[in-house]
Amino acid sequence: MRPMFLAWLTLALLLLALGRLSHAGDQMEVAGFVNATAQEADEGYFAVGGDAMVVVKQGSGLQRWLKGHSGQRVRLVLAPDSTPN
Repeated sequence: MRPMFLAWLTLALLLLALGRLSHAGDQMEVAGFVNATAQEADEGYFAVGGDAMVVVKQGSGLQRWLKGHSGQRVRLVLAPDSTPN
């Protein structure tokens, strides 16, 4: 009885790990410093590290946040929305 329980437990843990790994490919993560000249920041253009450029609406809360954190290291995570339409 014990070997059967251990086999089921091992299988369950393996399937759980595979499920976690399959979701890891659903998101993209970029980390780097927020950089923008004064003119770029006013127009809503921000660079995050060497790989990403973020364009935001002028006057938005996100623009104010990025301007306030210019020069700081941030992490940008893109993932699909899990809420149903």
